[in-house]
Amino acid sequence: MPQLKLVIEVDGDSHFSPDGQAYDQERSRILEGYDLTIIRFTNHEVLHNLDGVWERICEFLPF
Repeated sequence: MPQLKLVIEVDGDSHFSPDGQAYDQERSRILEGYDLTIIRFTNHEVLHNLDGVWERICEFLPF
């Protein structure tokens, strides 16, 4: 079975503080070092635009 190597992150308010952004940047750098693709959504997107979130995720699916 092929692996997607896809990381889906949902960011809440804490991710928009300077410390949260610095943490996310470092975490993303590490994950990308493992050849992982990261897509991020805000809580608001997930709660209010789930169809759009799903469409974006489907862009990375092999079907």
